[in-house]
Order: sequence, then structure tokens, then C-alpha cells
Amino acid sequence: MMELQSDHVLEIANNFRYERKYIVPKSMPIPELVAIVKANPAFFREVFYERQVNNIYFDTNGYKFYFDNVDGVADRQKVRIRWYGDTLGTIQSPKLEIKIKNGLVGDKWTFDLNSFTLDAAITTKGLQSLFADSKLPRPIFEMVRALNPTLVNSYTRRYFVSADQRFRITLDYEVYYRNIRSRMNNFSKMPQADPFNVVELKYNLENDRIANSISNQFPFRLSKNSKYVNGVNQFQAFPE
Repeated sequence: MMELQSDHVLEIANNFRYERKYIVPKSMPIPELVAIVKANPAFFREVFYERQVNNIYFDTNGYKFYFDNVDGVADRQKVRIRWYGDTLGTIQSPKLEIKIKNGLVGDKWTFDLNSFTLDAAITTKGLQSLFADSKLPRPIFEMVRALNPTLVNSYTRRYFVSADQRFRITLDYEVYYRNIRSRMNNFSKMPQADPFNVVELKYNLENDRIANSISNQFPFRLSKNSKYVNGVNQFQAFPE
């Protein structure tokens, strides 16, 4: 049972897992990157299908979630709306996701949202109305109702699973960031590109002991990497 930043308590089962991230220069061709993943002794095969992932991130007025990540706070949160397909226009089947980080492991809570439109007319007030109209659990609504949209990002994702199905890999490339304001957005501007692609190895807690045998085969650099932090850094300048 997890206590949120409100006067309510929500009962959600924790499903913590490890997420190891590796940044890869964009100079490495995607086919070569895929070949490296598939050549791993864990015998990864591609599953599902390639798709574009989109997010609107939210934060407090003081960018608490951003600074908690930058400062390495062990217990922290990330709040976003996620959907698949086109970034702009009518958004079908969006989800509110709350990512919970506890040291080296993380969990994710997901809640259905109503459809909405992302265009220049989007406002903080409109997104708060989306939360209010989507019948979120009361403690979740109390948590997100005072947050502001701070970033839009998108990327193409491919999915892989090991032969024993205990390990998953996602490959994210063509990562782009758009600034979002409380009102009067101009999404016609070219988005900012991330200079790196990201490989992420995901697995349950009980498999941590054997994860090294997989990760040691990768010629990638294990890195603390956050698309949210990278994107905010594109548009915001905070005093030291």
C-alpha cells in the first residue's frame, strides 16, 4: 500500500523491476544495433511491432521531479500521459502513468484517460479537466491535479525478449523533444533531437544475479539516463 502526496491512501500492488539503461551514439546504424541485441547469448528475438511512443510529462511549479532525478534522490516519482501513434492531433486511448523509483528498482502505475486533442490550443487547464473527467481514483487525481505539463517527447521503440522470457530489451531511437507551455503553444517548430539512442534491459528482482551475464556482452555504456531530464535541459536553464 503506497501513500501518495495527498490525504488519501491507494492500495496498489508493487511490481518493482530493474531497468538498466545504455546510451548509444546515433552514429551506430540501427540494423547494427539490432544485430548486437540478437547476438546476445540470451537469444533475444523481436516481439510485438515497432511503434512511436509519445509522452507529456508533468511536474510541480518548482520542477521537483526533475531535480529529484538530477540530485539522485532514491525515492522519486515521474508523471506522464503516454500514447502511441502520431504525436499531434486526436489522441486515442491515452494512459496516465506514474513511475515510482525506489533506489535501483522501479514500478509503474497506469490509469485510463479519455481521448483528447494535442495541438496549439492545449492548456494546463484543459489537461487538468482531462484528469477530472477521466474518473481517476481519488488519490491519483489529488496527486496530479496541481501539476503542470513541462515537456512533450516522442521516439520510435522496438521490443525484444530473451529465449527464457525473463529479460526484455527496448530499443529507443529517433528521440525528439517539444516544449509545452501552460497556453499558446507553437508545435509547428521543429522538435529538438536527442544525440543518443537508448537500449534498456528490464527484468524482475529475482533475476538480478544473472543479469550481468547479459549486460556484459553489450559494447554499450551503462548510464543513468532520463529522457525527461534530457528534454527539460533542452528548454530550461536553471541557476546553479
